[in-house]
Amino acid sequence: MMESALSCQAEESEDILNMVESLRLSSDEPEKCLDRILKFLLVEQDEEDLDQALETAVENGMLGDLYDIMTHTSDGTLCKVIQILAELGKTETIREPCVMQGFVPILLQHLKSDDIIMATQACRALGNICFENDIGRNAVDENDGILLLLKLLREHVKSTEDGADRLRTIACGFLLNVTNTHDSLMQKAVDGGALDVLDEYIRYHQQDHGLCNMVLLTLGSFIDSEICRQKFTESSLLSTIVGLLDSQTGEVYQETVLDLLINLSEWDEVKDVLAETSLSNNLIQIIQVNQGKLDPESQQLIKMASDLLILLLTGDKGAETMFANGEGPVFIESVKWLEDEDSRLQMAAVLAIGNFARNDNHCQRLVEEGIVEHLVEILKEHRDHEADMTLQHAILSALRNLAIPARNKPALLMAGVLETVLLLLSSDTMAVVFKLLGVLRMLVDGQETAALQLGTDRGFMDRLVGWCEVDEHAGVQGEGTRLLASLVKNGRSVELMRNVVKCQGIPPLVAMVSSEHLVMQNEALVALTLISSTVLDEAALPLKQSELTETISSLLGNKSTLPEILCNTLTLTKTLCSAVSESPPSTLSCKLLACTGRVTNMQQSLKEEIMTSGIVDIARQLSCHEEEKVREAANTFVAVLEEAPLER
Repeated sequence: MMESALSCQAEESEDILNMVESLRLSSDEPEKCLDRILKFLLVEQDEEDLDQALETAVENGMLGDLYDIMTHTSDGTLCKVIQILAELGKTETIREPCVMQGFVPILLQHLKSDDIIMATQACRALGNICFENDIGRNAVDENDGILLLLKLLREHVKSTEDGADRLRTIACGFLLNVTNTHDSLMQKAVDGGALDVLDEYIRYHQQDHGLCNMVLLTLGSFIDSEICRQKFTESSLLSTIVGLLDSQTGEVYQETVLDLLINLSEWDEVKDVLAETSLSNNLIQIIQVNQGKLDPESQQLIKMASDLLILLLTGDKGAETMFANGEGPVFIESVKWLEDEDSRLQMAAVLAIGNFARNDNHCQRLVEEGIVEHLVEILKEHRDHEADMTLQHAILSALRNLAIPARNKPALLMAGVLETVLLLLSSDTMAVVFKLLGVLRMLVDGQETAALQLGTDRGFMDRLVGWCEVDEHAGVQGEGTRLLASLVKNGRSVELMRNVVKCQGIPPLVAMVSSEHLVMQNEALVALTLISSTVLDEAALPLKQSELTETISSLLGNKSTLPEILCNTLTLTKTLCSAVSESPPSTLSCKLLACTGRVTNMQQSLKEEIMTSGIVDIARQLSCHEEEKVREAANTFVAVLEEAPLER
């Protein structure tokens, strides 16, 4: 078999070499030889054998012969040479030699030809030569080829001449190949009005499926570049593309249009423009038509349409427009999809609800419509399925958003959200845990009963503190510690705070004081101040072991620390130095210190550490701070120390 293949390659190489030799010998009348070469190139044959034969012919000077004929011939012969070049350009290894031979400038000039067939073949040749070939593209750039191509495209927007339809499609293909991944040419094409020309092509030729698909492919290449973003939103192209879905032949373009719009909708500016079109209604119709069908094409269309809907909803304008005070078709369909057996539509519905719930007024309406109960039921059904973690994540995201408005929290608690979310406590998927913690933090904010329920549950608190120390997921670590601080703030009970201490919750709170986020710093400082003012006798040892004194000293001594943080840090420090336990100082077991027996009066030890750390001197310096509230906090702290000096 191998010998047969080699023999075939040799025969084809010999054939084309004979043709090239004949072409040289008949240079005065080359047409018959050119016809033979064209016939050879157009006949169906093994691609690898053909490429090998053509490479051999090029090595033997074929391109030079074609160049000589091209520069010394009449129109009929010239067109055949260009057609041969178009076929040769299909072979990757011949593209660069075509450029080096000097064909590109000559071919570009033939874009001006009044002969529509000549212009078409020139576009074919240039498009093939420039395919994935930056050397060819650069040659087009150097010879102002983009301007010539755009002129050709404009001249034939409405042309009814024979062959104009093919020219339009091939010229668009040339535009695609020459600009794809080439920033300079893409910029020149956009600046030269390429988007407007392509817009016209779609509007005038919706019935030409080949042309419209080529235009859509070209636009798909353009949108991969940042250069085109602004131009897209400024033109009428988006409305024109959406209009394809409304056309009588819209089904032909559905998949290509959806793919293009999904890519475009990565840009917020585009989402806002698309939200004002009929696109959302088109997407619902596509989903409804394909609902219940199990073939791959229908399933793919449902996925693409629902994905695009969700992308549109991530924009503020899209969410507002499609919600339409609870009357929007997208919202109405989303509620129906919550109960759909199609997992894709159910997922789309949950994601849609989560995006609608980014607005307080929407949240209230969603709760009134009973959406929370739907979400709770779905979460219960899917709590044990590892494969459903994406759905769990989406439901938790929606519930978190719904729990943000203060007026919604009691309703969510009444609907059993807290108990249902806690069913996922055993999850090891950090993305799910992150959202779970977010829901709980929103639910307990301002809700003392809920905070006490969680904060006094030893099993839950052990799990929570474990998440506060998860180094491999910063989001879980941060959200866990914020929830811990929120439980302290909203529960405000001695039992809860003692539980925080017993469950080793002090170290993560101290660590959060050094967070780079102002909100988290403040939350930690408030929680530690409440604990210190309530159960300092039990908290003093872990506070000391967590190096709280060093953290305080660092914050107060840092000139870049914000005034708000300075004030709260001074308040915490004052509390640590002045707090008096409601019960006599307890004696705590000491396993970490090299001693025998018990540690007594740890509060006094912590106060002594603060007094001897230099913090007092820093506070005196802060009493001259430019911010009045910092000066007041510093003076109050110093006054407390002077009234209650260190006991020795």
